[in-house]
Amino acid sequence: MRPGTVEGGAQLGSDEVVCTEDEDLLQRVARIGGPVGVRKAVDCVAGRVGAQVSRALVPGGEAVVYGALSTRRQTDPAALTIPLSARSVVYETKVVRGFWLNRWFGTASPAEVLGVLSEVRSLVADEVLSIPRGRPFPLERVTEAISFAETPAHGAEPLFAFEEGRNDP
Repeated sequence: MRPGTVEGGAQLGSDEVVCTEDEDLLQRVARIGGPVGVRKAVDCVAGRVGAQVSRALVPGGEAVVYGALSTRRQTDPAALTIPLSARSVVYETKVVRGFWLNRWFGTASPAEVLGVLSEVRSLVADEVLSIPRGRPFPLERVTEAISFAETPAHGAEPLFAFEEGRNDP
């Protein structure tokens, strides 16, 4: 996470939040995992940070990459990769796999989707997970909403608010 977002991660219920701009990811994960290490990781950055996440796992560990924030506004092909070590993948049998929610919705059965959404709803109701607050924008202010979303540490997610009773196609 970036320095301005660490507090937000903690407020959302994260057990640990690592700011890769301020601290060494490998050292911090070693402290967090202790002698047993870390077997699972979730990464939304990819790129160089994604490679560090993979290296931080114990042998046999798995990283799930669900975003590529490191590629934001990048045009250099080298910046669009996760440089993995062959040693990590072959000898330590670590696994790095991708997950794209939109693709999952398209391939999962309706019953599976309903089951997962029900489980997430229960986790929110039990306050295990929390939903970040949103800031409503009318659809007519889409460019303002995009600018707001791209502002670092903006504190809320932009949400499009539609007028009730409006029947536009």
